[in-house]
Formats: sequence, C-alpha cells, structure tokens
Amino acid sequence: RMRSFPRWSLALTLFLATGCRLESHPPPGVPADEAAVRSAVAAWLAKEEPWAQVIRTTVRQEGDLASAWVISSPPSNEGQGERATLFVLRREVAGWSVEFHGSPSR
Repeated sequence: RMRSFPRWSLALTLFLATGCRLESHPPPGVPADEAAVRSAVAAWLAKEEPWAQVIRTTVRQEGDLASAWVISSPPSNEGQGERATLFVLRREVAGWSVEFHGSPSR
C-alpha cells in the first residue's frame, strides 16, 4: 500500500499540472479599446492639427463612450504654452469616432 501512494501522488500531480494554467487577463476589451481610442485621437490630430505635438493623453472609457484629455504643445517657434483639449468619442461599428473636441477657456 505504501508503494501505490507515490504513483497515485505523481499521477495526480501530473494531471493537475497539465490541467491548470495560471493566467492574468485584464478585463475584456479594456487595453484594446484604450489603444483604439488613442489611435482615433491621434488620427484626428494628424488630420486637423498636424502641427500639434502630443505630450500626454489620458483616456477614460465607459462602455461605448470614451473621453481623452490631450495635452499638446505648438511648434517651438510659436512661443505658446501647452494646450489641453478634451475629446469625446463614441464606439461605432467601424471603430471609435470623435464626437466632440474642445479646449477649456483660460
């Protein structure tokens, strides 16, 4: 009986080792959505304000709506300071689209 215990123990260990995997997954869709929102904002900026040099982007997403605060700087020769712009985006079938953008008045 003592001899069968190690075989049983080894078989159970092998079974558990092959049947279990430790994985770490963020909530579904969050990183991909954030990357898609950042990409949509960058595409909008490249088209509408190609001069803008993005310093920082902060994204918040809730379901099919997202907001992105973008801190940008004009070209160094213009002498203006940093500018904050709020983007509001909506998820559509084709991807994220900019619904609103604006800068707060100073």
